[in-house]
Amino acid sequence: MYFAVDWTDRIDFDRLRRERTQRLNEQIKRHGLDALLCFKAENLRYMTGYRPLWWPISFLTRNAGLMAVDQEPILFPTSGCYERCKETMTWMKEDHIRPLATMEDPGIVENEVKKKFLPAFEELKITRGRIGIDHVSMLVLMKLKEVFPKAEFVNGDHCVLDAQVIKNAEEIKCMRLSSQIASYAMDRAIRSIRPGIRECEVLAEAMHTLYSFGMETPQCNLIVTSGDGTAPLRRFASDRMINWGELVFLDLGGCFNGYFSDFTRTVILGKPNELQKRIYRAVYEMMMAIQETMKPGKTNAEVNEAARKVVIDHGFKGHDYLGLLGHSIGVTGLTYPIVGEIAAVGSENVIELQPGMIFSMEPGIFIPKTPGGGGVRLEDTILITETGNEVLTKTPYDENLLN
Repeated sequence: MYFAVDWTDRIDFDRLRRERTQRLNEQIKRHGLDALLCFKAENLRYMTGYRPLWWPISFLTRNAGLMAVDQEPILFPTSGCYERCKETMTWMKEDHIRPLATMEDPGIVENEVKKKFLPAFEELKITRGRIGIDHVSMLVLMKLKEVFPKAEFVNGDHCVLDAQVIKNAEEIKCMRLSSQIASYAMDRAIRSIRPGIRECEVLAEAMHTLYSFGMETPQCNLIVTSGDGTAPLRRFASDRMINWGELVFLDLGGCFNGYFSDFTRTVILGKPNELQKRIYRAVYEMMMAIQETMKPGKTNAEVNEAARKVVIDHGFKGHDYLGLLGHSIGVTGLTYPIVGEIAAVGSENVIELQPGMIFSMEPGIFIPKTPGGGGVRLEDTILITETGNEVLTKTPYDENLLN
């Protein structure tokens, strides 16, 4: 994490917030909305700069944000964060920060919608408007419809997603830094691997590094698995001890300054067998094909096709990634647009890659019953630039598996 210094420009957070708000306002207009009401943590961060109390489960009932066309947003933080927000979020008008009780109880929902949302809607003159909502509990939605019978509530999630998909220059700086810190954690975790160490101990090394650099929350529960836990893939760290000749699969990342990192390395403890090297080489070549294809003007479908061709050429068809080859990443760890979901659902939204888009690309091949483990994934965070792409995750691939 950078310090604030007087001798150089680093991340300009005022510019970051200002440009995010401008882009969101443009998308509200483009989607034909009068206002946007958000409950998802990542969307509140994007709209207002609000850092929440992260929970391991969804918490759609604790915070909210409201933004009307050409108006500054209003933040409703959970009451436990209200005083802190009022004191520290100096870029917002003080009267645009208003406390919200946790809306789990029907009585509390009625009180908060009538006493908090109703005055705000009247103030913004949107009680008869077309209001986009990103995600909401059924209890809250029913009360909103009851209190605002003349309003039209519609799906507003894609409005926010469309705003977030192209990162501004300051967001890109945040993404570089987040990926850089995750790379440090990956390096220290890999260096800790030795015979007899437990998967959970390796993950502890990574978590210590991530939190030491100021991580807000992990990208997910994070994964360190080894040996037969790599195929089929066991997506958590267990108390299993790692042994010679085993693959170790590490999927790490976290949130820094509101922006997520997410990448994967698979390494070998000791000497790999020939099948492990074949699998690794195929996945590596998939990643190289992905990086070669990811340029402005190409589509997510073309990237998927390039990776699939490598799988077929190596004879591993049916053992590769199940649907998800990659995903966008930013203020949340996994979001639209998706690359490769065609394998799971038969179709996908074909999108053209544009400068400022950032993806985590994660090709993998998984062969069960391989001695020492047969599951390999490589994952890199890739920024689409004006001329091609920039790989933000710098941790080297495993030369013992490539040679």
